[in-house]
Amino acid sequence: MNIKDLLTTAFLNLWRRKLRAFLTVLGMVIGVASIVVMVSLGIGIKQATIESFAGTGSLTTIRVSSWSYVTRGNGGSSRQKELNKKAIASFKQIEGVQAVMPLIETYGMLKSGKYAMDASILGVTREQAEQFNITLADGTFPGAGSATTYEIVLGAWTLDGFYNPDNYQQAIDRNGNPKVTKDSRMQLTFDYRNIYRQAAMAMQDDGSGQAPKPLGEYYKLKVTGIMDQGNNDFSYYCIMDATALDKLAKANKDYVNYTAGKYNTVLVKCANIEDVKPVKNAIAEMGFGTYSLQDAVEMAEESTKNVQYLLGAIGGVALLVAAIGIMNTMMMSIFERTKEIGIIKVLGCRIDNIAGLFLAEAG
Repeated sequence: MNIKDLLTTAFLNLWRRKLRAFLTVLGMVIGVASIVVMVSLGIGIKQATIESFAGTGSLTTIRVSSWSYVTRGNGGSSRQKELNKKAIASFKQIEGVQAVMPLIETYGMLKSGKYAMDASILGVTREQAEQFNITLADGTFPGAGSATTYEIVLGAWTLDGFYNPDNYQQAIDRNGNPKVTKDSRMQLTFDYRNIYRQAAMAMQDDGSGQAPKPLGEYYKLKVTGIMDQGNNDFSYYCIMDATALDKLAKANKDYVNYTAGKYNTVLVKCANIEDVKPVKNAIAEMGFGTYSLQDAVEMAEESTKNVQYLLGAIGGVALLVAAIGIMNTMMMSIFERTKEIGIIKVLGCRIDNIAGLFLAEAG
């Protein structure tokens, strides 16, 4: 029996049992489709998780802190190592590091008319803004300003955060628009007593007999821009020129926790995502605490990996059931056609031809 005769006979045999052949093929299609869909779903969940983390910040940025956790036996302890200019210089020498930015960060209060806003203010140079992809939705980056006015870029949601400190009502109109705009006159103070008058009055006589600390100054601000909402690492910050903020923080050391040349946090940007782990390990070996979104991604990947295995197992079971269906069809076909097999053998057909016929029907 040549190949043509074998295939023709196999097709005719299947055509005689159309329903059985159709159900067998349908079972196999469902099994294969199930495993493809399940595995694809697992991969999709993993990718969606990575993208969701990427949306909250840069996957190539490492946040370095002065505090680290040291494990000893069954316990551990925290330790602090000074983050200073020497440490920053050592970070820059690590292979794979693209940029380093010490966070000059203070907390102040913005005031516009009767409205106020608690603000986290970050000191950034133009070079650092370019290196860490800090972009503006509107305006330009702040400069050093003048002797009487300081320039500032407001956070993406700063204008929505203004409120009246006397009654804590949000500064929005009936249409839901902020009453304070980019063009409104604005001032900055680091002494909250300037904003909360009742607290200031209460502190004037605290019973200690000591003269109260004088109220802090107000500084005129010029708003030069608004942060882009896409800057998830920086969207909530107001940004000033690093030199200008350093000057203000030194002048208000009674109201802010700031020491020039020492930092609580430093951002390290890697050249690509593959460099994050080795750079992070190198910094940790120096005794500093480290964190990156890669840590969260790895934890999420472990969770999604288990989901992938589960979905793959479900698809595999469906495929196994389909394979058993094919085996069952082959066995039933053989048992039902023993007479036909005998006739074919009598006609001179070899055993391998008969086996090939049934395999062709199964395939």
